[in-house]
Amino acid sequence: MSPQWEYQVLTVRRGGMLKLSNTPQDAELTAILNREGAQGWELVNAITPDDPMPTTPYLKRPR
Repeated sequence: MSPQWEYQVLTVRRGGMLKLSNTPQDAELTAILNREGAQGWELVNAITPDDPMPTTPYLKRPR
């Protein structure tokens, strides 16, 4: 039997009060991915369209 997966899609916006972009800084995105990885999520793909769109990581983990 092949493994079953569950998926999660996040919307990651850049922090701060004034922002020219919704793209998170490296440290912010790293912290989010480490937090999700500790819960068993694996990054499958991440989309960062042109500014001012947020970064969208796609994650999966075994069900």
